[in-house]
Amino acid sequence: MSKKSGIKVAVLNYSGNVGKSTLARHLLQPRMGNCPITFVESINEGGDETNVKGKDFSTVMVDVLASDQAIVDIGSSNIEQVFSKVGRMGDVLDGFDYFLIPTVSKAKQQADTVKVIRELVSLAVPEEKLKLVLNFVDPEDDVDKMFHHVIQASQALGIASAVVHESEGYAYLATRSVDECVAEGRDFRAEIAAAQTKQEKVELATAQVFSRIARGIQRELDEVFAKLFVQAA
Repeated sequence: MSKKSGIKVAVLNYSGNVGKSTLARHLLQPRMGNCPITFVESINEGGDETNVKGKDFSTVMVDVLASDQAIVDIGSSNIEQVFSKVGRMGDVLDGFDYFLIPTVSKAKQQADTVKVIRELVSLAVPEEKLKLVLNFVDPEDDVDKMFHHVIQASQALGIASAVVHESEGYAYLATRSVDECVAEGRDFRAEIAAAQTKQEKVELATAQVFSRIARGIQRELDEVFAKLFVQAA
């Protein structure tokens, strides 16, 4: 998979539990040169990566403007502070090339998604910079029906959108990258045959199953990135 760089993306929503950090880690980061992710959050969601509070957003923007590429994950608990700060910082949001807005089909999350879209537009962010991800979608769902409210609002503004389907593989990816799970070149069959214990065989078989699931996730995320960030892809 080719690595992409040279763009700066903010990931945000007024709602939590929409998959912001998952998309930052697995959709954006491996296609943006594995650049660091800055987490704007009151709690330490970022692990070993940069973690700041919304009130310190000006320091985030200094880093964004000084970087060749950047991913900023704005937590739902800090987004009000960020928007308040941005409102006093003029056109500072021009430092971002794109704003990725994930949502799920629940009514509150859709309403919050429309709210964040309107807030960004009110801050003079061009609609073409806004990118919507309909996330955790059941393959059997009627997307137009399940996401009617947010699709209607986004289409009225010409905002590009893409679908990311739910997968049990994302739970396995909590502590691993997609590339690690794909494990290109590993001969799991030989490793399982050589394993000395039943537990080792089970662990290797699990890794093999999720390797195949991860390949499907990787293909879909490649397609989503290419659709939403066509200039970078």
